[in-house]
Amino acid sequence: MTAPQAATPLTDDEYDALGALLAAPGARLHDVSTLEGYLTAIATAATPPAEAQWLAQVWPAAPAGADTGDDARERALGLALRHFHYLCEWLAKDAASFEPIFHCGPDWGIAAWCQGFLLGMEMDPAGWAPLQATQPDWFAPMHALAASDGREPPMPDEETEKWMDAVAPAVIAIHAARPRRQGAGRPAQRATPKVGRNDPCPCGSGKKYKKCCGAADA
Repeated sequence: MTAPQAATPLTDDEYDALGALLAAPGARLHDVSTLEGYLTAIATAATPPAEAQWLAQVWPAAPAGADTGDDARERALGLALRHFHYLCEWLAKDAASFEPIFHCGPDWGIAAWCQGFLLGMEMDPAGWAPLQATQPDWFAPMHALAASDGREPPMPDEETEKWMDAVAPAVIAIHAARPRRQGAGRPAQRATPKVGRNDPCPCGSGKKYKKCCGAADA
């Protein structure tokens, strides 16, 4: 597979293309929301599985000699890998601003995202077990929303919103609880105070940081 451009966020057109590719019969994760939940679990795992291992769960290789759209699989996995690198960099640089894709609009499934996250956890049950035992509240939103798919009667809107709002803080807490994977297990020290995304940009432009110098970081 051709190496994707690391940590480059997907465009709206690329999200649409990825969604169409994942709808193909060969894919196992059939929409972008499920995929992102799955990738978020991989990115926050104590010991992430090998790249080839988790990619195979997105879209397994076809049996030898089978004609099942290898080109589509390559394109889908390339976009998935790029989105994964972007998620990893986002969490490493500014985890406090993390938001799952379902906050971007109703086109992205909430239950599907949480189902994807739980599927990603299944890649290393033993690695996730200690955190689930000590911090069950962090995983409650994923379990509640994943189970809401097809529930009768449907989950009340107020309850859905409560769990939705709890997902991002849970992911941020899970990420913060994991040991740093670079350096001597010690968080990097900032040379300057952290600038919030909605704070005035320190360059003096008068714009919010996320609309000015922070846009380059993103």
